[in-house]
Amino acid sequence: MRPYDVVIVGAGPAGCVLANRLSADPARRVALVESGPDRNARRAIVRIPLAMVTFMAPALAFLGGPRFMSWFETEPEPGLQGRVIALPRGRGTGGSTNVNGQIYVRGQREDFDHWRDLGNPGWGYDDLLPYFRKLERFELLTDPQANRHVRLGGRPVADQVDPRFHGTDGPLAVAPLRSVNPMTEVFLEAARQAGLPLNPDFNGARQAGVGTYTFTQRGGERVTAEGAYVDPVRGRPNLDVIADVHVTRILMDGRRAVGVAGRGPDGPREIRAREVILSAGSFVSPHLLMLSGIGDADDLARHGIPVVHHLPGVGGNLQDHLDVTVEYKAKSIAPYGISWKALPRNVLHVANWLLRKRGLFSSTTGEGGAFVSTVPGVERPDVQLFFCTGVANTQNARGFTGHGFLMHVCQLRPGSIGRLRMKSADPEVKPSILYNFFRGDSTMDALREGVRIARRIVAQPAFAPHLDREVDPGPEVESDGAIEAFVRQRVGTLFHPVGTCAMGRGPEAVVDPADLRVHGVDGLRVVDASIMPAIVSGNTVAATYCLAEKAADLILADEAARGGAGLAAA
Repeated sequence: MRPYDVVIVGAGPAGCVLANRLSADPARRVALVESGPDRNARRAIVRIPLAMVTFMAPALAFLGGPRFMSWFETEPEPGLQGRVIALPRGRGTGGSTNVNGQIYVRGQREDFDHWRDLGNPGWGYDDLLPYFRKLERFELLTDPQANRHVRLGGRPVADQVDPRFHGTDGPLAVAPLRSVNPMTEVFLEAARQAGLPLNPDFNGARQAGVGTYTFTQRGGERVTAEGAYVDPVRGRPNLDVIADVHVTRILMDGRRAVGVAGRGPDGPREIRAREVILSAGSFVSPHLLMLSGIGDADDLARHGIPVVHHLPGVGGNLQDHLDVTVEYKAKSIAPYGISWKALPRNVLHVANWLLRKRGLFSSTTGEGGAFVSTVPGVERPDVQLFFCTGVANTQNARGFTGHGFLMHVCQLRPGSIGRLRMKSADPEVKPSILYNFFRGDSTMDALREGVRIARRIVAQPAFAPHLDREVDPGPEVESDGAIEAFVRQRVGTLFHPVGTCAMGRGPEAVVDPADLRVHGVDGLRVVDASIMPAIVSGNTVAATYCLAEKAADLILADEAARGGAGLAAA
């Protein structure tokens, strides 16, 4: 069997985009290789938006969530009193879009202009906006009449959205929730009372303010990368989706990648290709490079791995969003929750979703939020708030019973830089991950003040009929030192790792921004969130879809410039 033209390792959002775009030419043979199961987009546990809470709850493992999860963990973090943080990642075709919170936030203009200014021409906001528009089917514009129920400030949000910032015929559905809990309306009014401006579109001209999120959903169901990009083109004879194959290394011929090796249900397997693209995510992509002899030469030698190319930036520049939650108990059963009083309503919610795709099960509970600045005199937000109309907490996996609400406080641009390293030459041994949280940056200041902003919102009159008491950290935690101690004890990440194969042209860069080829290696590219040189100010999946769309164009242009003689032609 002749080799593929390209093998893509990892079927998350980036890999699915590339599989679609690169296989559009029937002459190009493409393999999409994924370690987890295939054909997940129509599975009930994936389709139901609320089912995301089951992926983090061990007691609900019987529902099938663990097969879509892969777990990593940090080393003991000195800045967190030695705590170890669990780091879940999605698996199966669709990757983390099978299990994430579905919130669609691009980030700020300044984020992408910063990428450009770090030495990545062509990656500024104005360069990327066409790709955001290309990937979107923004339902507030495609079906505004059906979305008249989504209102902000007394007006339909559809009437307030600027169409210049959105696409209407892309593969990825982006929509408001079909049902919004009344407590979200309470939050919006309280935030307004606290002085926050209303913002109908966090992906529009400005990010600052309070509003409701948009989600990767269609008709009250989750939309995954598989459903948006792979399922519509499965009939292409030149595209093979190869699932349940765990890639363990890149096959090299000198400094040229010629395929991948791994293991599948029937044992060891090799897949040959003229080019390899790693889209396995910010933990696996750098680990595969290291296992294949590409990385810091001293680290590779320490584990007995022959050095193919010394590239010290592999695994460095690790960044993520730090997040802490303020938890409240409610007076009533208005927030979503599990109790005997709410049982009849919850049964109706099941029927409502099955029959109409509305109600609780069409929600993620994190329905509204805000972007705020904690620095006086600075307009650019440095904190993101998520208001959750229930008490399920991803940071401590507790609180699935009773009624209450949460305010997630997320620091958008942490200054701490971490690193991923090999622990062993054995590919079954997961890498060492150290984030270096709170090392010499302003992250703690932002989280501390973000907690105070969250409390100020909940203290407004709009919440008075609904609020029983603050549960965590508790009203006695007031001073700077007390809040900071609470943050160190409770903080986790939002599971948005980026940066470990950063693009650029400096000594620590891993891929070339012009074509995303790995520096110093032929026939090998990286396209996923690991190439981000700096984290974006918001949920990272939208930016990952976007960079993959741009990467596809760069790859096709690179091939055309080489005379169409093969993706890996010299």
